[in-house]
Amino acid sequence: MKTEAATGGEPHVQARPARSTTPVKTRVGRIPYLNSEVFYSGMAAEGIELVSLVPSALSAAAREGRVDAGPVPLVTCFELEDRFEPLGDYCIATVERARSIILFCKRPIERLDDAVVGVTGETSTSVRLLKTLLTHRFKVAPRRYVPVSEDSDAFLLIGDEALRNRGGVPSYPHLYDLGEEWRRWTGLPFVFARWMARRDASPEAVARLDRLLSESVKRGLAGAETIAGKRRDLSMSRAEVVEYVRSFHYRLGAAELEAIARFRDLLDGDTAAARLIPSKEITNA
Repeated sequence: MKTEAATGGEPHVQARPARSTTPVKTRVGRIPYLNSEVFYSGMAAEGIELVSLVPSALSAAAREGRVDAGPVPLVTCFELEDRFEPLGDYCIATVERARSIILFCKRPIERLDDAVVGVTGETSTSVRLLKTLLTHRFKVAPRRYVPVSEDSDAFLLIGDEALRNRGGVPSYPHLYDLGEEWRRWTGLPFVFARWMARRDASPEAVARLDRLLSESVKRGLAGAETIAGKRRDLSMSRAEVVEYVRSFHYRLGAAELEAIARFRDLLDGDTAAARLIPSKEITNA
């Protein structure tokens, strides 16, 4: 832009602000659970900004554009597929049991009709799996869902908090592993999260994340004892931690893709039915 000098007619060229040469960091959601430890080795050293978020918070961050990639809860993957796309075939999937997605009940699950069910605020996908199993497998309809801090007939914990309470909770003698219940019902694994990246992310950033994930998962599974040495906060032996970490599938195969499609069909059916049939009061859905 040219302006006239204050003391004469000579043109003056206004200097443009210099562009920053500092590269923009890729913001990656980091789920702070034991079953996600294998993903993040080496990322910080490569300049990745790791943002620690429980699943429900990671879902919110993805919706609001506050992360560029991460292991997005599966139900949020369905919701945001216009803005996010799969990053490789990386996932968090259970095979036989989840071990850390646990419903604690005062009475058998088949008797939860008209019950009050508490739900941790950390969940996005697990609560939808719980509702699917109660509706379609066990044929029960709880009266309402409430925050886990309220009195309830049953309550759902996930992640490390579920592991800390894996030995049981007083007055709740019946424990149900939702990954195991899904497997018994469908014969399939269950995919709780899938790595996704923003569709407008640069191809170079996505390729770098793909490489880092591949290297990290290999290191994490081969060196699960190292993870065990760092995670002594769960009152688990080294052998228990190693077995737990290696019990997950971290890459999708044909069975995991079939499980995703099956779960999505069930959710879509429930959504269509809800438009036609008035539902009972549900809070904290």
